Formats: sequence, C-alpha cells, structure tokens
Amino acid sequence: MNTTPADIVVIGAGIVGLCCALSLQRAGLKVLLLDGTGAGSGASFGNAGLISTGSCIPIALPGMIRQVPGWLLDPRGPLSVRPGHALKALPWLLRWLRSASPDNVRRASAALSALHAPALRCYETLLGREQCDQLIARNGQLHLWSSSSARPSRADRLVEQLRRQHHVATVPVDQADIRRRMPAIAPHVQAGICFTEHANTVNPQALTQALLGQFLASGGTWQILRVQKIERSARGFRLWSSAGDLSAPRVVVAAGAHSAELVRGLGMRIPLEFERGYHVELPAPGVHVPQPFIYKDRAVAVTPMQHGLRFAGTVEIAGLHHPPDARRIDAILDAARDLFPGIRTQGARSWFGLRPSTPDSLPVIDESPSLPGLYVACGHGHTGMTGAPMTGELIAQLVAGTPTSLKPADYALSRFD
Repeated sequence: MNTTPADIVVIGAGIVGLCCALSLQRAGLKVLLLDGTGAGSGASFGNAGLISTGSCIPIALPGMIRQVPGWLLDPRGPLSVRPGHALKALPWLLRWLRSASPDNVRRASAALSALHAPALRCYETLLGREQCDQLIARNGQLHLWSSSSARPSRADRLVEQLRRQHHVATVPVDQADIRRRMPAIAPHVQAGICFTEHANTVNPQALTQALLGQFLASGGTWQILRVQKIERSARGFRLWSSAGDLSAPRVVVAAGAHSAELVRGLGMRIPLEFERGYHVELPAPGVHVPQPFIYKDRAVAVTPMQHGLRFAGTVEIAGLHHPPDARRIDAILDAARDLFPGIRTQGARSWFGLRPSTPDSLPVIDESPSLPGLYVACGHGHTGMTGAPMTGELIAQLVAGTPTSLKPADYALSRFD
C-alpha cells in the first residue's frame, strides 16, 4: 500500500472540494487532491453560476405540499419524479416535507445566511481581487414572475420576514423597469425584485480552474484518480482505486453526488437525494440580458456567460444512475421561448448533472463522530457556488481544531438523527 506524504487527502475537485483543498493548504497543511473526472466537472461545470450572498431561504417552505401535485402533473413543471425511483426516494421526500415547518425553515435560514453572506469576500481571499473581477460579475440578480397581483401566501410572508431579518438588500422592479433592462422579454413578465448585492460567475469552469491554479502554485498535489472505496486502517484510511490503494492520515470527502456512497461503508448515513438538473446554453441568442435572473413561474435561471446565454433549471428525482431525460431539455427551451419570443436557439448546447441535496437545504460539513480524521463536505444542492468558500473555511478550522467562523452543529450530520 502506497502512503501519501500529504497531511490530508481531499476527494473531489468540484467547487466545494477545491475550496476545501485551498483552505486547508492556507492553514499550513500538505494537501493531495483527487478526482476521477477532472477539476470542475459535474455540477460545478453546469450550474447557473449564481453567487447569491443573500440566499437564506431553504427549498421546502410551508404550504409547498399543496403545490407538488400540480408540478408533477405539468410536463413543463419544475419538478419531476421518475416512477421507478419514487419508492426509494420516499424517505427523503418525507423528510423534505417535514423540514417545511416554520421553525425548521427559520433554523435553516439562519444557517444558510451565515454560510452564504461572506461568499464574495472569501473568493477574494482565495483568488485575489484581480482574478475575482475577471471571473465574477457583481451586477445583482433578479427574481421575476408573471403576475404582481396575487395575494401573498403564508410562505411568501415568511420569506419576506426572513430576508429582512438577515438584511438581504432588495428593491422592487416593475414591468417598465424590466423592459428597460431587457427590451426583448415577453410582456407577460410583469414584476420582480432585484437582489442588489448578488453576483454571478461568467464562467463556472474557469472559476474552478483558477482555484486549482492557486492550489498548484502554492505546492498542492493533484491527481485524476477515482476513489472507489474508503476503509479504516492502522495509519488512518485506505483509499481504493483502479490504480491501486493509498494510505492517508486524514480524508475530506467532497465528492458531490458520490459522497454518500463513499462513506456509507464506514457507517455514515448521509440523507442525500440527487436533484438532477439540466441546462441549455445558447451561443448567439439575439437578446440582451445584462444580469442573471430567475423566472419564478418556471423555476428557470437565466445567466449571461462568456460563451452564451445559459438557461438552467428543473428538478428531476430519478436517482444516481438513470440516464438523462431529453424532455427536460425541451421544457427549458420552451421556457426560453416563453420568456423571449423569437430567441435564436441554433447551436444550443445541453448539459445534465447531479445536484446532491439534503432535505433541509443545508450541506453536511462535519467530522465523523466515530472515525476521527474523516470529514465530509457535501449536499449543497442549488447553492454550491455560493456556499463552497465558507465550507472550505469551516473544514480547515475543524481539521486544525481552531475556533470556527460558523456554528458547526448547524451543518452536522447528527441533525438528522
């Protein structure tokens, strides 16, 4: 068995694993970073690029259970559950619905705010101001919808209260303002709000490559190697791969959708479901979109990127290994045409990936209570680009045993006991 000279091994080179590796390195540790497919692949490549520092609202909200049947029956709807996977997903779905109680939502909101609010500051620390300015646009974000007259629901009132509580900066926008920003947008889009302090990366892959570059320039070690199994050993942990085995004193599992599988054999049960997401990127859409927005009626995010206009969204619950469903791509293209009549879709590039999510929308950032030296950082769902930098900071503090910037209990696996 080969023994790594590194102090710690990070498994997974997506946005979360890269932030963990770089933060651990900045804490003075020798770090080996492993990934089976290359840095910045998977959800770190195909996401909407949103860096939502004011994102403090979990997915499950009071009253949402009444909306689920309508979503499932609508072929264009934001949620799809594959019938063959429904029974297996049922325990997770029930936990998801239970997390929608007002008390649970308030608890999750406070933890999400603490994790997300410092994201831009943390990216500057990791990359420096110059690279941040090249890769991150600070133009705010919009949430838009088609009706401004609907009576606010109980969930709407709770969301507004939580945003005020966590000092999220927003301003309302009316139809005239929306059309000034985007003259080609459909007239049925009537109202919204602008999150003035939100941002987005113009190229998620370039952002991950920049983090990898910083890691390597500071002496980090990087290998394309897929870890298939982790075992406890006398020297710490034994990592099995197709290229042989490796001994490591400490391990951080930040392998996205594959994290739960890797630690299950060590007795850790992480309640992850895989919200399979899709995107369509249009290289020459022929419409002007100066800042990202989420069209709430269809749960589609629209982001101007370096290489085109990206439409990302939908949630498909179908497990880890089921092939992609082209109908979800069709639904996104339909939403694009609904938003921008006459938009050019020629040359559209499609993507499919897995967003590992927990029932309460909070990631698991924790050390195994029974196996000291084994850490997990996964389950960021829709907000990995925003939550990754503080996740890396917390992991480095847990490993070093120093005071933590966040409350570790908020992200501990034991909250699901």
